[in-house]
Amino acid sequence: MGRYNEILGTASSNVPAYSNGHDEYFSGEHHYFHGVLTGFKWQCVEYARRWLLIRKTCTFKSVPSAADAWHDLSHVERLTDGKRFPLIAHSNGSPSAPKKDSFLIYSRCRDLPFGHIAVITDVGSDSIRIAEQNYRFHRWSGNYARQIPMVFRDGGYYLHDRYRIDGWMEIADNGQLQPLDEPSLEIIRAKQRL
Repeated sequence: MGRYNEILGTASSNVPAYSNGHDEYFSGEHHYFHGVLTGFKWQCVEYARRWLLIRKTCTFKSVPSAADAWHDLSHVERLTDGKRFPLIAHSNGSPSAPKKDSFLIYSRCRDLPFGHIAVITDVGSDSIRIAEQNYRFHRWSGNYARQIPMVFRDGGYYLHDRYRIDGWMEIADNGQLQPLDEPSLEIIRAKQRL
């Protein structure tokens, strides 16, 4: 188990996941990346939002908990120009296969009282790979935290994990979104100064 603030792994070449120490710990401390609020250190929602900022120059609004993202989030917003990109929700068992760069949303349960959110970083023929924070606290063996089995049956794609998965949320027009770069950072900083 990693100590608090320790890097457990890095996804998408430049998005580190930090250890929260253990399940019950909540720092109450906000984290900012280049002046942009990403959430509470080192919760799963903070990771999803920081990944989105670094890889897509976008953010999403505050949600009460990870599980609420399934019903409360309708879009992500590009920070440079405010353009909104819809989130398309696919329930587990959808006829549409999961896509890379989508969010994976878990329901609330006894072990996950706030649910969970992760980022799908790769999709294979019978599994997906995800990046996440505040779950299991193990060192990653590669550029992803875990691999989750996927089966296609009765016309739908099903992901099978220890806890119930509501589904995945795909970013519409994802191809238009680019990683955070210096020109984008300059625009964001100029907006922060206004």
